[in-house]
This record gives sequence, structure tokens and C-alpha cells, in this order.
Amino acid sequence: MPEMLKRILETLKKDDAVFFPPVDDRSLRFVASMLSSHHFPMIPKDYIELLKQTDGLVWNGIELYGSRANDRETMGYTLPGLIEANLEYANVPQMRGKLLLGRASEEIFVYDTMDQKYHILERLDFQVSCSFQTFSEAVYLFVDELF
Repeated sequence: MPEMLKRILETLKKDDAVFFPPVDDRSLRFVASMLSSHHFPMIPKDYIELLKQTDGLVWNGIELYGSRANDRETMGYTLPGLIEANLEYANVPQMRGKLLLGRASEEIFVYDTMDQKYHILERLDFQVSCSFQTFSEAVYLFVDELF
């Protein structure tokens, strides 16, 4: 796991982020198969590093989707999984070639296979507000903005 991602996750744990059990290889293969069958991009390798630590994450209004939906019974809420979240945007032309990874209030977080970068997009008009080479850099910005 990249050192930056490790430090970010440690910081979020201290700040009461909601973590879930790590994904296993079988679940990853299943999700990859389902995403492929719906013509969605594959999960990028550095995002898989997150899923191997926590299969989804919720912190301070930020949601990062896991391989499956995660129930938060005490909150009466279910964090969508990657498949469910992406199906919601399946017919949106601006999302072609992009894999939805998460959201935060008015923004969504995607991996774009066209330029192989992570982008933070405005949720209403899909305009790019920020772009990053790595997942760690993108999460760092999200976390840094909220601290």
C-alpha cells in the first residue's frame, strides 16, 4: 500500500471514519465481472489497495464505495457498492469511460479510463473541478479540504 494512503487512513481512523472489513479476492473478481458485464471500467489498482484495507469508507460527508453495499444499521443507511452506484449513472453520456468511486456533497469522484486519471466532478453538470494521477493524491485533497 502506498505510504501516503496508509497515513491518510490512519488519520481518518483517528477521526472516527467508518471502516468496513477488507475485501477478499473472490469478491474483487465478482465485482470485476459484474462491472465488465455492464460495460463499466475495471477498478484501478490503487483503488483496490484501499478496498484491501476497508471495503468502503464513510467520513465527514465523504463516501468511497466498496465492492458491495454496506449496511449501517445504527444510522438507518446503506452505503452503496460500486455496482449499484455506477448503475445509477449508466445512461449519463458524460460518465462514459468513467468508474464512479465515491461522492461528497455536491461532487462525485471518478476514475477516467480515457486519461487514466482520477477526477472530482461537479455532481450536477459533470464538470471537472480537480484531476490527479493517483488515488492517494485525490483522497489527500478531499481530506485536506475538510480538516
